[in-house]
Amino acid sequence: MMHKMSKQPTKLAIIASAVMWALHAPHAMAQGAQVASSAAEQNQSVLVQVNEAYTLTFDGPVRLRQVLEQAVAQQGADIYWPNARLIDRAGTADLQQRQRELVAGLNLLRAYWLSRDNQTRADAVQGLAEQVAQWQLAYQPYLAIDLAAARQQLGANPLLAPGQYVLLTPERQDYVPVMGAMSPSRVRINPGYSVRQYMTQLVNTASSTPALNREHVTVVRPGGEFEQVPWGMHNARDSELTPGDILWVEPADSLFPRRFSALHQEIPELLRHWVGYGETLPPLDFNSRMAAVPYWQGFDTSPRRNHYGGVGLMQTPTARMADEGETVLMYADTDEYRRYTVSMQVLPWLQASAFYTRIPNRLYSNRPEFSGTNILTDKGFDVKLRLWQERQWLPEVSVGFQDFAGTGLFDGEYIVASKRYGAFDFTAGIGFGRNGSRDTVSNPFCDLADRFCDRSTQTVGTGSQLDFDRYFAGPAALFGGVEYQTPWEPLRLMLEYDGNDYSRDRAGVPIDASTPWNFGASYRVFDWLDASVSYERGDTLMFNVALRTNLNTLSQVRVDRPRVEPQTPSAQSVDDVDWNRLAHSISNARTVSAPRFNMPDDTTVRVQGHAWRYRDNNEAIDRSARILANALPESIETYEFEQLSAYMPVSLTRVDAEAFKRRIRNEDAGKRIDETAELFERESPAHDYEPAAWLYDYPRSNRIGYGLKPFFNQDFGSPETFHFYQLGVKAFASGWVARDLHLFGELGVNLKNNYDRFNFTRDPFDFDLPRVRSDFRLHATNDVWVDSLQATYYKRLSENVYGMAYGGYLERFFAGVGGEVLYRQIDSPWAFGVNINRVRQRNYEGWFGFEDYETTMGHASVYYQMPWLKDSLLRLDVGRFLAGDDGVGVTFSRRFDSGVTVLAYASFTNVSSEQYGEGSFTHGFSVSIPFDLIGIRPTRQRVSMSWSPMSRDGGQPLWRRIDLYGVTDERHPFWGR
Repeated sequence: MMHKMSKQPTKLAIIASAVMWALHAPHAMAQGAQVASSAAEQNQSVLVQVNEAYTLTFDGPVRLRQVLEQAVAQQGADIYWPNARLIDRAGTADLQQRQRELVAGLNLLRAYWLSRDNQTRADAVQGLAEQVAQWQLAYQPYLAIDLAAARQQLGANPLLAPGQYVLLTPERQDYVPVMGAMSPSRVRINPGYSVRQYMTQLVNTASSTPALNREHVTVVRPGGEFEQVPWGMHNARDSELTPGDILWVEPADSLFPRRFSALHQEIPELLRHWVGYGETLPPLDFNSRMAAVPYWQGFDTSPRRNHYGGVGLMQTPTARMADEGETVLMYADTDEYRRYTVSMQVLPWLQASAFYTRIPNRLYSNRPEFSGTNILTDKGFDVKLRLWQERQWLPEVSVGFQDFAGTGLFDGEYIVASKRYGAFDFTAGIGFGRNGSRDTVSNPFCDLADRFCDRSTQTVGTGSQLDFDRYFAGPAALFGGVEYQTPWEPLRLMLEYDGNDYSRDRAGVPIDASTPWNFGASYRVFDWLDASVSYERGDTLMFNVALRTNLNTLSQVRVDRPRVEPQTPSAQSVDDVDWNRLAHSISNARTVSAPRFNMPDDTTVRVQGHAWRYRDNNEAIDRSARILANALPESIETYEFEQLSAYMPVSLTRVDAEAFKRRIRNEDAGKRIDETAELFERESPAHDYEPAAWLYDYPRSNRIGYGLKPFFNQDFGSPETFHFYQLGVKAFASGWVARDLHLFGELGVNLKNNYDRFNFTRDPFDFDLPRVRSDFRLHATNDVWVDSLQATYYKRLSENVYGMAYGGYLERFFAGVGGEVLYRQIDSPWAFGVNINRVRQRNYEGWFGFEDYETTMGHASVYYQMPWLKDSLLRLDVGRFLAGDDGVGVTFSRRFDSGVTVLAYASFTNVSSEQYGEGSFTHGFSVSIPFDLIGIRPTRQRVSMSWSPMSRDGGQPLWRRIDLYGVTDERHPFWGR
């Protein structure tokens, strides 16, 4: 039923009147609307006043689509939907209470600054409080309203609960309200103008507070989304204002001490529900025409790479960091060096690089029988850490270490600052070691301690050793330069002053740097490919190419079954449920493998099974719960999902059935239908729980799974050749003999390799350690071998303790028996484990024979997912390694948003660098990539690539193919999300 009033809508005056009605006169409606309101309260109807023109009344809950269709039919005009607002009067009172509390908090902040005799900041806070007090706020449960979307998508067509609403349908507005650290006003929208142009004119024209954030502003978009827009000369980005936006000119962060930081966050949150101001906002007309948009403002200003693979100019680094997760493979070439680098932005403030440098004018060794005529290859690592980010007046500052754990051929340290001004990015720094060999300034650290005055020309050990006495010691030199972004976006020009005089380089030939000035250009060929060329030292031409991607933002188009839509339950009672059909529906959805059901009580259904295809278990639960909602009767109030791993219960997720149904039917005001994870309650499954009877027990398959998987092994920097490789395939088979006993076997087959270049199958060095890994060449010559053949027994020992025992041919080099116990509480970042193994070395033929060496080894392990360091896992293993050496293994894992995980590990034991040999200690890297980033189907499988610069015998763990921390990942997910 609809009741129509006689008035017709008029522009902004009517909207303002409707807003005042919604906020300040909830019972002062027109006489006909009062009658409808009374009826709505009695009959639980939905009453919607459209502007101040007419009222729509619906009997009972109604979908937004019906309301909008009726409004369009009555209004008979086009509606600019980004500006449309649906106000719920019931929630407005709470919103206004939040507004009053915010004003009170700002008054306390003003008193705080007055108590510190800071009148300027106190006045700035007072201005904010006066603004907030005049905001007209109205609770808008649905911030984005669009009739076309409501007709097509359930997610855009919410169910309006009984109550009183206001629908505002204003015309397209020509002005944008301006709030914040300047006088409230409105500015005319100028198509094509950037936010920086508005802000520049506002600062010059309007009355602004000194506590103005000159880094960025916040634009509140019509759908309630925030966009933080940089607008300074050093960071401006191209972004425009559109009708319906609100420009929140942010106060400086310094205006809000830590104890008041919540106020700073609350202000833009309230602006989501802004509908007007207490008094008319004055229009602000700029006195002069806006300046043209600088060409550089809309360009990609992400940093380019120098010849060493890190962010920089040509030879010198800058303080800049790449986007988090950016990974670069780079090749750089000069007459003296060929450099291969992998560089990754591991964290926003941490950049790490690993490199190989080939030196054509030096032989690998002077022993032809060992390395022939192969040229010298040097390997090392670079790392750069950002100390603080660039601000309006402060530069970005970083500290870096080059070749910091290598042989010392290229080692050096630096402190560098970078400051951008429009199209120019200026850099200046001080370098030490190779970076300071020009010796243009005295070492400032020499005044602090004598050890910084001199730098030894000899490195300790055989590389890969931290030599702290050399860091920031010896001669120092200034370096710097400028990068210019040309009007042609792909092209940048560079000029730099190099702090290295090259006279101390050990390149096999003398290098004469006739000038410290270098000139170059960088060109972005494609989004994934950069190329640079430079003229350096007055006589040398250099170039590099860099392939780039971002592991944090990797994505793939996925071919997937859609989530089932909500329907009326097919069963009226539990007796009507077809459990067999329900089990196969869940299996066909690929959410739970081999599901089985029981009822802990009359209102609860529990689903037990293994996670199947979806990495994110919340997605799997959402999809499974939808199937249950359509199949189970209304008498079922709770769904429970007990996830198994290796047939051991690892987590229990409880879902309130009614709340879940409301959410997926879009009946919860202010919530999206895909926001179901917040409804899931996790707990640890009861230990040794076994129901009296299963309503449906999915038959366990005794089928042996089998398949083939290719592999490609590589080794760089060997004596005979720079690159050894092997292409092969592994045939595997596995199966569960019982619910707690698993068998796995894998056979390796060689397809292609270049091992014919081996000059020796065992290196001639005689180190005082058992050869547990260094005899890899003896294994590598096999064409077919048994890679592993293992039986594993799993057992959940108590609610938080898991165990496993295993035996067989555990890896390619060792066979034996072992066991592991892990203590891990549900949703705890901590876990503790112990493993012990008795193993014997396998012979080199690759089948079932053994060598004489055997040992007992194992570790106590601590795992910690660091909540203060985003998606990071630290693991410490303390104990005995394969060669009988004792020490600690450290593993750091970083998981990116895409699911890609990078891992760095190192082992430090009681083996000296002389005993260990080249490399000094065990270390390496690994990258694990979810297979659904490669394929198009959802899957929990992963593919890994590892790199170890030198695999010697010290600090070597047993290569166990599985551990309990990975098995129980769902206890506190790290990989599976």
